[in-house]
Amino acid sequence: MRLVSLCPSITESLVALGLADELAGITRYCVHPREAVARIPKIGGTKKPRPRRDPGGGPGPRLRQREENRKEDVEALRREFQLDVSHPRTVAEVPALLRHFGRLTGKEEKAREIASKVEKVLERVEREVRRAAGAADGARGGDAAGGAWPRFRYVYLIWKDPLMTVGSRTYVADLLRRAGGLSSLEESSGDLASDYPVTSEAEILASRPDVLILPDEPYRFREEHAVFWRGRLPRSCRVVLVPGDDFCWHGVRTLRGLDAAAELAASGVAR
Repeated sequence: MRLVSLCPSITESLVALGLADELAGITRYCVHPREAVARIPKIGGTKKPRPRRDPGGGPGPRLRQREENRKEDVEALRREFQLDVSHPRTVAEVPALLRHFGRLTGKEEKAREIASKVEKVLERVEREVRRAAGAADGARGGDAAGGAWPRFRYVYLIWKDPLMTVGSRTYVADLLRRAGGLSSLEESSGDLASDYPVTSEAEILASRPDVLILPDEPYRFREEHAVFWRGRLPRSCRVVLVPGDDFCWHGVRTLRGLDAAAELAASGVAR
């Protein structure tokens, strides 16, 4: 089976399943794991893949992620290739997706192994959040049944001009929610209307987050941007630079994402 991956997180998961040699093409944004992807032909970007230059030459699905790839590119690919489309919005969907990739490629056993690890890490993180919630709520004399009390309020930016954040139905928001996070913008203005809504400096300041999270993708936030926000937000708000792939890539990367989110929650952000 010859495979083409049009999504960086899917590429990383396929390599983890032992399919590096079956990958006949990936996008130029597929950068993990570095040594394995360096040997795989590139067929363009996630938004403009070049299907006619696909080096596969044999049967096999082209795996894409609905959020990463444009409709017109998908239709062009669909006319020539078998397509597999995924769009996980929650961490809980990831184990099933990994098992699906395993069935699709004949790597069921390895897929089950990784999926089980994701389930165990998710269970551990949620247990730790419930424990912290119970301790905090108990100290306040309340009832922490269900561990629903959020440990920290955040703003997660994905773009600079215009400023854009993550909506409540995105994978990023769900990952942070699993670690006890709540969007301060959502809390102050209600359910965010789109997956990646535009916001403003005034709205961010007014929402008074406990932490402002600046990832290095899709926009590459740097220390200079962190300095800008540290000069505007209250001292009680931490401004942190994080690897964007840990927070927005699904699949095998979810293992790192859950740990990264839990570490963020435990590193002084939580109140």
